[in-house]
Amino acid sequence: MKVTLEMIDELRSRVNVTYEEAKKALEQNDGDLVKSIIDLEKTKNKENIKYKAYKANQKYAKVADQAFSLRFIVKKNDENFINIPLILALLALLFAPHVVIVGLIIALIAKCKIRITIVKKYKKEVKKVLNNVTEKIKETAEKIIETDEVNVKEKNDDEYEEEIIIE
Repeated sequence: MKVTLEMIDELRSRVNVTYEEAKKALEQNDGDLVKSIIDLEKTKNKENIKYKAYKANQKYAKVADQAFSLRFIVKKNDENFINIPLILALLALLFAPHVVIVGLIIALIAKCKIRITIVKKYKKEVKKVLNNVTEKIKETAEKIIETDEVNVKEKNDDEYEEEIIIE
């Protein structure tokens, strides 16, 4: 069936697309207006889901970056004995509290400085791993959910640097 300008205008009035997209959809569906509307809505919905997944990816990567930038450091004479993300230190405290407490007591007896620091510079390796994981999650979510919408709220926090020092 031949696609006419009137058919394209009708499709454009029902679905917010360009002339080119409307013409292509009508040609793919042999001029069937209803099938064209359904196809265009599906593609627009997929684009919307991809955009929202991208924004969610960015949000979670930022939160993870901030979480890994919070460091637990044990120093003696300006030499780092321990420099790990605070999350790992808290997990160690949760699963092996006796080992961590004994280690902290030994560090205090040895006159080590114990610091909890927020570092502005993020590690490239952490970002790379997080981006790979979130890409896989995004791909899986797109396969599972085709029509559901994801609500994303963004919060802009300024980067800052603070330290808590225990001597």
